[in-house]
Amino acid sequence: MLVAILARKADYLRALAGEIRLSGATVLELSCDVSDRTQITEAFSAIRTDLGEPEVLLYNAGSGTFGNITEIAPDEYEVDWRVNAFGAFLAAKEVAPGMIKRGRGHHALHRGDSRREGRAQVGLVWTCEVAMRGLAQSLARDLGPKGIHVAWITSMAA
Repeated sequence: MLVAILARKADYLRALAGEIRLSGATVLELSCDVSDRTQITEAFSAIRTDLGEPEVLLYNAGSGTFGNITEIAPDEYEVDWRVNAFGAFLAAKEVAPGMIKRGRGHHALHRGDSRREGRAQVGLVWTCEVAMRGLAQSLARDLGPKGIHVAWITSMAA
């Protein structure tokens, strides 16, 4: 099995790669800030060069600044949106052409808590999750008929 993993923190990348290698997989570790369009493009270029066209995308990046509208700065909100929604869009855009050409593939987008209603202290983070869920639904309708399965995965907090 060939696996590429992207993360910002080198220590985390090494630890995760080590765990995956225990299963016998070949792992390509790439340091990448998923909120940065150039870094995403470069990372997926390296993946295609070293491992070939991706067959599966699991987007599990997340960022969350907790607070209400008077506490969260616009820059903090923008970072959360870029990591959660924009990064998911960029990653999906990178893998979709190869999957469409092949006529198969899998996209899975994950967020930790995707309630149907906002809450005061996490309401702004919740809007990023709504954007990700909307992206997953749109991708499913667009890519499903082309042989590509798209899943939206949540793990509800109590």
